[in-house]
Amino acid sequence: MHARCTRIDLLALALIAAGCSAAGGASEGRDPSASGRCTPGELATCACPNGTGVHECSAQGSFDACQCGSDPGAGGSAAGTGGSSAGTSGTGGSAGTGGVAGTSGVSGTGGVAGTGGSGGAEAGGVGGTGGGGTAGVAGTGGTLASCPAPPAGAPDLAVQAWTTLNQMRLAAGSGCMNLVPTLNASSQAHCNYHVANASNQSCLPDAHTEVSGCTGYTGATVQAREVAAGYPSSMAYTEVATTYGNNPTSAVPSFIDTVYHRIPLLDPWTVDMGYGGAVDCDVIDIGRGTTSTPADAIVLYPYDGQTNVPPAWSGREAPTPPAPAGGYPSSYPISIYAQAISVTEHVLTKDGDPTPLAHVWLDYNSSLVSSGLKPYFRNTAMLYGAPFALSTKYRVKIVGTRTGGAFSVEWTFTTGATRPWGT
Repeated sequence: MHARCTRIDLLALALIAAGCSAAGGASEGRDPSASGRCTPGELATCACPNGTGVHECSAQGSFDACQCGSDPGAGGSAAGTGGSSAGTSGTGGSAGTGGVAGTSGVSGTGGVAGTGGSGGAEAGGVGGTGGGGTAGVAGTGGTLASCPAPPAGAPDLAVQAWTTLNQMRLAAGSGCMNLVPTLNASSQAHCNYHVANASNQSCLPDAHTEVSGCTGYTGATVQAREVAAGYPSSMAYTEVATTYGNNPTSAVPSFIDTVYHRIPLLDPWTVDMGYGGAVDCDVIDIGRGTTSTPADAIVLYPYDGQTNVPPAWSGREAPTPPAPAGGYPSSYPISIYAQAISVTEHVLTKDGDPTPLAHVWLDYNSSLVSSGLKPYFRNTAMLYGAPFALSTKYRVKIVGTRTGGAFSVEWTFTTGATRPWGT
């Protein structure tokens, strides 16, 4: 997958390159202990005998019992990323509500979202079957100029991370993330902590936990560190990390290539980010922020018409996602984002050949998703099968319901001419 060994940890998850001695990570979750009240649908981490589980906020505004996953992987069970209250990306490149349908579009049953928010419609946008409504598939395109500018004085590497991620988000129709100084600070502090304690494993129980009394301690959890840096506690959310080291242009795509770690970074209802880097450390701290993205928007990745899609993925993620029938490597993972998504049909074919291709399907209702991981899939679903053929167009059809009603989307993408390293 990559030319060097990396570790990526998500919440209590760890993505570890097989055969590598290096470790690295990304994590997410929220500590509900700071407040007795919550927003219905909000997710929060909680302690389990085998690691970390997740609470969900009930309709009464209080957290329910802790759900502990049976497969904690390298760092315990994971909290979810996609609660219905997650807000994101508003200004600039988020999916517009009045955009004009572009060409070669995916069919969306409720109309068309604009391409790149205020950036307007571009060729390659997504067509809807219901006219110029706001409930269709998010249009692709837009430019960084449509995003809120990075704050003055932001570190160069943080701007690189913001640029790399937003280029991918805008292409998919997820809209912009905002580069937030307090999240830059919390991310950088966590990398500094790892460097300062590299020789003291008692200070590094996992990629995301800090131990009070250890050098550079700013908070035990990512949420505590974000709040300590000045980010609002009501929006403090999650973190992803890896071990390229001061290399956001490699780290960001490595997150997007995965199953679990892609989820918060391309989520169109998640908006705030910060980056920190050091030797063997790249951290992105993520905040929910606020958003103008419609609740009924749909985002696809790979997006409609995308070319040079990696034909295969190594499966180097821990916990390892369920393998397709032939094992890993698999095809490149395919994602759909839609709030409260429930799918009744999912079909993968080579374009022009109606024969369905076998694949793994992961969503909230899938028996392949453990209880500790289910919250990740409240607003997203993913599929992947055997490695794709080189330089070949594939077609995906997904039918179901989401916030706003029924949908049916069908789109294509084309694979690249070479397989990635490690596949």
